[in-house]
Amino acid sequence: MRRQGYWLAAALAAVIATGWTTPAAAGADDGSYWLSGPYAHDNLAVYLIHREGGRDGPVPLTLDEAMERGLVEVIETGVVEELIVRNTGDREVFIQSGDIFKGGKQDRVVIASMIVPPGSGDLSIGVFCVEGGRWSARGGEEVSVFSKSTARLPSSQGRIALFEQAKRWLAPESDDLARWDWSDSENLQSRVWESVSAVQADLGSAMALEVADARSPSSLQLSLENPGLASALERYEVALGSLAQGHQDAVGYVFAVDGRIAGGDEFANGGLFRKLWMRQLTATATQAIAERDVSVRGQPTLAEIGAFIDAARTGESTGMSMPGELRLQTRETGEALHTELLRADGFLVHRSLVAF
Repeated sequence: MRRQGYWLAAALAAVIATGWTTPAAAGADDGSYWLSGPYAHDNLAVYLIHREGGRDGPVPLTLDEAMERGLVEVIETGVVEELIVRNTGDREVFIQSGDIFKGGKQDRVVIASMIVPPGSGDLSIGVFCVEGGRWSARGGEEVSVFSKSTARLPSSQGRIALFEQAKRWLAPESDDLARWDWSDSENLQSRVWESVSAVQADLGSAMALEVADARSPSSLQLSLENPGLASALERYEVALGSLAQGHQDAVGYVFAVDGRIAGGDEFANGGLFRKLWMRQLTATATQAIAERDVSVRGQPTLAEIGAFIDAARTGESTGMSMPGELRLQTRETGEALHTELLRADGFLVHRSLVAF
């Protein structure tokens, strides 16, 4: 199985909550970080991460942009946990952990973020299945390739399973078998399937409708395309959709559902964040709809959000260099999981936070 294609990376950086600061880690951006918010609708609260110089830097194509333009091909391998990605364009393409590929023999979700360089050739990408009941063409879809990527995994439990697999990739280099052995991944795949079933059940209960699609009831992607869900999401989009455009120095966000911190993402610069914001909002709002608890009230303070970000940075780190002069690093504490993708010069590509 080809492993040279996991163009992953990571590192450690600083964030500032209003009134106090955290020193930047070695190799990270030197600018200050701060938070604003909460910006809320119903049971979802969003807190923006701002960074000095956040407007600067090149902005890669997003996955959906590249696929829509025909610049990136995602190819079915016939192996559940591996796909091939090929960038035929002349610009970098950013793929985010949790992105869902629609099509092939079954829909898949990306385990770890990566940059696909221009003219990349065939690169392997690690994935899990998010459609457990299919292993053949669906309707008139092409089975050998994937048609699009418009959604992200809207489940903290599912994202925790992605983190656990990424952490397994970072086993010591001397233990090569442990690094790339997928035989121990079955329980993580089962956890992803369980998270898909939970999202479908919770959405159906919250909206009093059947979200499982008759074409493939196990497909999370088809459930996320449900017209009833799209209607429910419109209210969140109206309330929060303009946040990224209204804060040009914002580079990421943390979100809370029912007063509980759920996680967040931070990107290389504000340009990339603005491109990706609606995709992030759709996933977080979907999670908020699915997990709505009317008994919970209140929102975390800025200081609590800052403390969450800070605490996630304190866990013991595991990391290693990967092809493409990138670095993948994970950190784990009793309350949060922290994954980073960094370039060789130490600059951030993507940081992901998930709360337990």
